Order: sequence, then C-alpha cells, then structure tokens
Amino acid sequence: MIKIDITLRSVISKLPHKFIEILTNKKGKKLLDTSLPDVKDKRADLLVEMEDNSIFHLELQTNNDKNMPFRMLEYYLLIRQKFNTHNIFQMVLYVGKNPLSMPDYIKENFLEFSYIQKDIRNINCNELLNSNDLDDKILAVLCNIQKEDIYLNTIINELLKLDDKEKKDYIKKLLSLSRYRPKINEKLILRIKEKVMPIVIDLKNDPYFIQGIQTGKEEGKIESAITFIKDFHLPIEEVSKKLHIPIETIKKALESNK
Repeated sequence: MIKIDITLRSVISKLPHKFIEILTNKKGKKLLDTSLPDVKDKRADLLVEMEDNSIFHLELQTNNDKNMPFRMLEYYLLIRQKFNTHNIFQMVLYVGKNPLSMPDYIKENFLEFSYIQKDIRNINCNELLNSNDLDDKILAVLCNIQKEDIYLNTIINELLKLDDKEKKDYIKKLLSLSRYRPKINEKLILRIKEKVMPIVIDLKNDPYFIQGIQTGKEEGKIESAITFIKDFHLPIEEVSKKLHIPIETIKKALESNK
C-alpha cells in the first residue's frame, strides 16, 4: 500500500533509535543499504547494523499474508549473500487493522525456518514518547496508547517547536500513520487545526502525488487519491483533476476502503 509504505519507510529510514531498541533490546549503530542482490530489484524495508555487529532486518506488513515465511526466507538468503554473515535477526512488524494471524515459521521435510513477528499495538507508546527523537514519537501513534490526552499534548507540543516546513512534513506523516488508528486520527486532526496550523497540502510537491503519477498505474493513483481525501481532507474534485481519475472511480474506491 503506497500510503503506509512511503510514510513508514520515511520515518524508519532516519533510524529512530528508541524504536529499534524496543524491538531488539539492542542499540543500532548505523543504517545499511537495503538493496539486495537478485535478478529483481528487491529491497528490504530496513536493515540496521547493531551494537553487537549483528544485522537487524525489519519488514513492515499491513495485511496478513500466508506466504510471509517464504518471503522472509528469501530475504534471509539475500541478506546473508550480500553481507556474508549468518548473524541476522529478522522481524515482521504488523501495523494492520485486523488481528495478526500470519504464520511465522516454515517446517517441512529438510527445512525449518522462523523469525520474530510482532504486532505494533503490543508496544507501549510511553517509551517512544519519552524519546528525544521526534520520529519515535510519530511512530508511537501506531502503538498501545493508553492515555490519549497525554499523547496528543506531547505530540502537539513537539510540532509547535518546528519551523513551518518541518511542521508540514511531520503532520503529513502523523496523519497518514494515524489513519490506521481512526479514533486517534480524528482527535489529531482537530488538535492540529486548533493548536498548530491549518492542514494545507501542496499537491505538486507532495510525495504521494508524485508517486501516484510516476507509477502510471491505476492502483497507485487510487491509493494516492484515498490518502489525499481521507488523511488530508482534500476535495474529491481537486484530487480527481490532479490525478486524472474519474470521480466515480474514486467514490467506489473510498466505499470499498471503509
């Protein structure tokens, strides 16, 4: 899904240290090149060299995929080939709406393979909120928020410290991620409009718009259209015109996306 891929990859690509430490119980040293050797242009979501020189491989998943173990095995083999090490720690971080129900292992004749699987909602957001890294605080919106007012006040105060350009960037990321948590999303929109700034999106320079156009595929454009309308509350007429998608097509996509 374009909207979650762009936003989550953008946030984790800055190596949110506390978030990585919560997932692995280790400190990350540096980001590694995520492109992997293959006949296809295969790229991992995140590769980090850890403090003990192991490699942490993280894949983000928004839906339950019964073939996930085979995908992770393929990643394992490619990572081992590229970095010449078996000291690899793999995890699938599930951020979807439905309950996590994917298998996390393969057990067949002459083949056993497994990895760690974690639902982001089982992570307590307080540790991320106490981080000095704003990217950690942004990611907390997907975790287990027990006290919504504390989260809202914390994130609004952080946004107020930023210049206008950074504010717009982080607001877009925050609203895109929080769409997976509809209850908090509505409150965030109200607080941001009231306390921080109007939510204004420059379509021509927006990554969602650019990727929707560049894909040249109907599916990519529709994903972008849904993001603009649901996350950023742009008029359907404007989105239809900019992305060159019929209004009726967008309406059907919005209906099926509820």
